Amino acid sequence: MGASDTGELMASVLVDHPDVLGHLDDLHDAVWNAVDPALLELCRLRIARVLGCGAEEEARTAAASAAGLDEATIADLPAWPSSSRFGPRERACLAVCEQLVIDVAGMSDEVALAAVEQLGPQTFRDFVTALLVLEQRQRLRLAWERLDVVGTAR
Repeated sequence: MGASDTGELMASVLVDHPDVLGHLDDLHDAVWNAVDPALLELCRLRIARVLGCGAEEEARTAAASAAGLDEATIADLPAWPSSSRFGPRERACLAVCEQLVIDVAGMSDEVALAAVEQLGPQTFRDFVTALLVLEQRQRLRLAWERLDVVGTAR
């Protein structure tokens, strides 16, 4: 299953809770409209790598491709701190992304403020919200797969 299939997986697990599924889907759609999709895709892929969600790591989001994100940049994502493919904006946002996934309580003011400088305060708030949505979606997928909830879904 790919990223688009995560939606299908969620639909199968939440079949008895269409209201919950609807809210989660609406939120997921909203974040892709609130934040630059190429930047968000880089972060979605980084989240997948950190969490070990291979299916999400293999998937691509059409909006990000349409926004100009190419496979060469994606291939260089593991080297984001030093690769010339990533500028200050991407580096600042990927640093926030990683810290949020690994240890949000350990995020320094310096890391957060670097991203605020690049995005502005409102876009930074939207960005952090988007990261939360993408992370929780992948964590749900991983939990459901590991607990075999997927196999017991209708």
